[in-house]
Amino acid sequence: MIKLALCLVFLSSSAKAQMAFMLPTQDARDRPSFRIEVSHNKTTHLIFPYEIKYADLGSRDIAGESVEKAANVFRLKALDSSEFQETNLTVVTADGRLFSFLVHYKENPEVLTYDLTQVPIEDQVSKAAKVSSGSGARLADHLNHQSELAMQSRRRIRHIGHKSQGINLYLKNLLYDEDVMYLVVGMENTSKLDYQIDYLHTYITQLKVAGESSAAQDVAVEPIKVFDASENLIPRHEGIVKVIAIERLTLERDRRLIIQMGEESGGRQVSIAISSEELITARPL
Repeated sequence: MIKLALCLVFLSSSAKAQMAFMLPTQDARDRPSFRIEVSHNKTTHLIFPYEIKYADLGSRDIAGESVEKAANVFRLKALDSSEFQETNLTVVTADGRLFSFLVHYKENPEVLTYDLTQVPIEDQVSKAAKVSSGSGARLADHLNHQSELAMQSRRRIRHIGHKSQGINLYLKNLLYDEDVMYLVVGMENTSKLDYQIDYLHTYITQLKVAGESSAAQDVAVEPIKVFDASENLIPRHEGIVKVIAIERLTLERDRRLIIQMGEESGGRQVSIAISSEELITARPL
């Protein structure tokens, strides 16, 4: 077992300030999270070694974005100091590195600029702490905005759905923006019992050919973002809408994109299949 020990040092004109970090658990797949401080009346800047390709803010208590003329710099600020709770920030850079932060509030932070270029990642972080850089930048604020637009779009698709035991899962719309596809999914509960969502899976499956002895292996499609991921209860006689953002894709004729939803502590499972012909009808957002 190799223990990860990262130490981030911020260099200022007068002194060096050390940034604390959280060590991973016994599972080597866990990644360390650096501790940073933010304030509502001061802006904190993070300098990364490469261009920022993705950033996700843990809560609405903080606001952040990459700097327009410096794509490797991220600015961060607290929005409310009265009820601020510890949250997180995740950043992926163009070289595939994933940086994880635990964000704490402090009225007067000792450090306002963190230089991430000083972290000796290659020597001290296992290869598991690197991720695919993917395509174009997908900052969380932009994803949230586009997901909200997608959620508010009118229902255009009415022939893709599945209803079982009072639970109706259906596709409302297919939209895209650059390299991201937005699956607008409706979920209705006409039963007498609330439906607590346990999981929402997306994957690609291959249609079985008559007489085929073995089934092809399903391929998971990891969502970039699920909006709103925190809403997991479908009350009885009510419905909700979610937007699943995935990498824009096309499929061969014998394959289907499956959206599958399962109930927590229950057996009601529903899924819908989207064909290659339907995927190419996606409209720009």
